Amino acid sequence: MDLPAYFIVGARPVKAVRTADGGLDVLAYDWESGGFVREMGYLTRITFPDAEVDAVGEADFESAVARLRSTRPPP
Repeated sequence: MDLPAYFIVGARPVKAVRTADGGLDVLAYDWESGGFVREMGYLTRITFPDAEVDAVGEADFESAVARLRSTRPPP
């Protein structure tokens, strides 16, 4: 898998990124904070995608995140 890689899993943006030591990390959109949290449970879903997993480009990913953040109520 080329990294970074961007996905929409159901309605949740998920990205796979390279770590500083050359490893892999999976970060999923956090509904409460509007940021990203480590969610390695998505690794299998993005590696072996099903009908709910869409691989997207960075621009589409960022648009999806911006839409979610714009609909989040302020803290």
